[in-house]
Amino acid sequence: MVSGNWLFHILLYEATEKRVIYPPNRQKQKRSVAMAEWAPIREKRRNPAIDILRGFSLFGILMVNMLSFLSPYLYINPYDWFKAEDRAIVTWIEVFFQSSFYPIFAFLFGYGLMVQKQRAERAGVEVYQFLFRRLSVLLVLGLAHAWLIWPGDILAAYAVFGMMLLPFLKLGGKVLMFGGAALFFIPHLLISFYLMVMAIRSPDASLLYTDWRNATASLQVYANGSFIDITKRRWLDWYAVYGPSGTWHAFLSVFPLIMAGAGVCREGWLTKRRIPAKKWLLFFCCCFAFGLFCKLLPVIVAPILPFLYIRETIGGVILSGAYVALIELCVKHRLADFLRPVAMAGRMSLSNYISQSGLASLIFYAYGLGLYGKLSVSSGVLLVVLLFLMQVLVSDIWLHRFRYGPLEWGWRRLSYRNDKKG
Repeated sequence: MVSGNWLFHILLYEATEKRVIYPPNRQKQKRSVAMAEWAPIREKRRNPAIDILRGFSLFGILMVNMLSFLSPYLYINPYDWFKAEDRAIVTWIEVFFQSSFYPIFAFLFGYGLMVQKQRAERAGVEVYQFLFRRLSVLLVLGLAHAWLIWPGDILAAYAVFGMMLLPFLKLGGKVLMFGGAALFFIPHLLISFYLMVMAIRSPDASLLYTDWRNATASLQVYANGSFIDITKRRWLDWYAVYGPSGTWHAFLSVFPLIMAGAGVCREGWLTKRRIPAKKWLLFFCCCFAFGLFCKLLPVIVAPILPFLYIRETIGGVILSGAYVALIELCVKHRLADFLRPVAMAGRMSLSNYISQSGLASLIFYAYGLGLYGKLSVSSGVLLVVLLFLMQVLVSDIWLHRFRYGPLEWGWRRLSYRNDKKG
């Protein structure tokens, strides 16, 4: 006969359901593990490289967006529009910033989706119901941001493409990584080749022109219009990017990067530290050299559509790979503490991204200071540095008192519910 003390260490089988029944202490232990998986990640367990990359990307995205806050950048030829003293700064921004920071954000968005999926599975949560609700909240926030604050919003696109990725999150990490890489590079290489052929056959068609009608309308409305007028103009600008003519370009530029980020997370490349510093250094050198070459093509050859397209797509993503490698090298060489303030901004990336747009709209649009079209690019760069330093300081102070940023808290409250299976 088995003594009572041993009963808690014996597995009992329930014949009708054919499942294992664990003793009470084991059940409590399993529940506590599940709750720990579903609880917020504590600071000591966070990957500093991820937060630093998010903060670093916030600065780069703000630098690029500043060109559109102070001018109708969407509709102009920057080589003709800006004065000589500003043209060099614009070129510098286009080479080192333009299209090289949204890829990092998209990559990290896919990385975060996979993290959420894995943690939800370990916690016994209905994974896809939870992720769909989380992305739906982000979609609403992104559309509100685009139509009421800033037409260059990326959150709505991330939400839609994230929903499209959900069925593929079951795939292996290498399939997601290489599939994302192929889906990005093959179409963009083919389009670049097509544009090159068209430039040879019809040189005038490959030149960059200013859309004077929309540029003039933007100058008039953003600098002098009412909030309603500006909101209508915002919708037109957003539609120009994400409408029927721009949907496929947005998909081919964002979805593959989200897909690749999910694959990297599944493979654990940024968490298991399987990649030594020497390989990160080699990756940085290769990406920086080739990415910089692609980004400089419009400068060293000619600012025509084929070279501009290569710069904005292939060159931008490859250079972003160099930036990721650079941050990884900094973390491996124990510079994470030095970059901690940037990581604090990265932990509040949603709040900081929205607040960047809100502050800039109050500075430049007519319902605020009305500086649209009146500041030089050099003044805009200085403003970017000041705004980001302010965000770094505020983020550090905020996270010493609270666990989340304000919008991160709201997003979590609307996303996390009782989704336990069974």
